[in-house]
Amino acid sequence: MDLPELPESEATGDKARIYREIRTLGGVPMVALIYRHLATLPGALEWMWEALSPAWRAGVIQETAWRIAGEAPLEPIAPISRPALMALGVDEAGFEEIRTVIASYDRANPENLLTVLCLLRLVAGREAPHGTAARPWTPPATPGPLVAMGDLGSLRPEIAELLALVAGPAPAGGTRVVQSLYRHFLHRPAFLALVVTLLGQRMADGSIDEAAGRIGRDMSRAADEIVSTVSAPPAPHPGIEPACARFAGGIIPRMIVVGRLLRAAMPR
Repeated sequence: MDLPELPESEATGDKARIYREIRTLGGVPMVALIYRHLATLPGALEWMWEALSPAWRAGVIQETAWRIAGEAPLEPIAPISRPALMALGVDEAGFEEIRTVIASYDRANPENLLTVLCLLRLVAGREAPHGTAARPWTPPATPGPLVAMGDLGSLRPEIAELLALVAGPAPAGGTRVVQSLYRHFLHRPAFLALVVTLLGQRMADGSIDEAAGRIGRDMSRAADEIVSTVSAPPAPHPGIEPACARFAGGIIPRMIVVGRLLRAAMPR
């Protein structure tokens, strides 16, 4: 259930610079898995950022994505009470740790989805009649720091089975993707089990996929408009399109819904 990626700690040169700009402009303390994966494809991360960084620097992608994600109606999960968290071994520091993880991904996933949808259009060779209008924009303050992600290579069998219930779908003959948000909870297996259980009902009744589909459609329309303001040379690697299609098709839209549900369910 793994995907090739370049960890933030191992990035150097232009890749490290792009990682820093993604964190700063996205208002998040981490770099998403889709970018860490693109960084393993020769030239892909640099190509992506050269094309779309003007829209990021103007805040167009972020603000549009946050608005669309925030407007989607959701069927909530059961609220998680403070006593329940305490019973799971989550003290005040643990509560802040969990809340920071959820808030970070709740902010990151919408901007990542819109970015990936724009990339798919650039791979297809969309032409831009005009450029992105520069404007002053200040990203929001970054939450954090984040607790480190757990190692997928040393999972206990029961935790691996638990993650399999929420992991992203696998392509034919491929492996499933464990989304980064869940990996931050690997050191809290009881809390992770509660999260998977609460989300399971919404996955089973189809409401998560329904909301994810609505968000995906609205984001696609926004991507059409944004791509009309950017240009890019031909994609430098054939792996860009299938990777972006995989994340845009089910992984990121679903995690946008998951992030909003978890944030609403956590005690204030």
